[in-house]
Amino acid sequence: MRIGLYFGSFNPIHVGHIQVARYFKNINAFDVIWFVPSPLNPHKSEETLVPAPQRLQWVKTALISEPDFECSDVEFGLGLPSYTYRTVEHLQNIYPTFTFSIIMGADNLLHFHKWNQAEALAQRCQLHVYARPGYEKPIGDIPFNAIWHDAPLLHISATEIRDRLAQNLPIDSLVPAAILIEVETFFQHFLADQHQ
Repeated sequence: MRIGLYFGSFNPIHVGHIQVARYFKNINAFDVIWFVPSPLNPHKSEETLVPAPQRLQWVKTALISEPDFECSDVEFGLGLPSYTYRTVEHLQNIYPTFTFSIIMGADNLLHFHKWNQAEALAQRCQLHVYARPGYEKPIGDIPFNAIWHDAPLLHISATEIRDRLAQNLPIDSLVPAAILIEVETFFQHFLADQHQ
């Protein structure tokens, strides 16, 4: 079984995440793609994160109608902050017959050398890197022996979604329909609490 591990804060999950996963499934890179929400990414500020259980629930709900994708809550039992190396090592011990690879954006590859045990992680897991706006394909060898994919460029980010919600702008086309009302309602209360 070839598993593509798609890590992220998913703050919130959006249609760009789904489209990236569909790209990898359509090219038959993996049998199944596991979305792995991180309770606390060591490279992101906790203050800007929606509470982890809420983000996890949004991912689960968004993927209900996607038979090739699953949501894994594995990092919720491995301590904080969430280190990808520890998670991969854990999964490889549980599923020794599975082949795990990591799906990441080109922006993450640029900073991958700062990740916990980056070299060892790249040896344990093939990195599949998809193009991101503003990040060109490196000339020559791709760092960490990663495989580069010229997937469709997606001009969507969770930051943009949060900014639009803060300005009362619509996000209908940016998040999966299954969680649209939940996300809008949550952020209405979340932003109101922050201003008190």
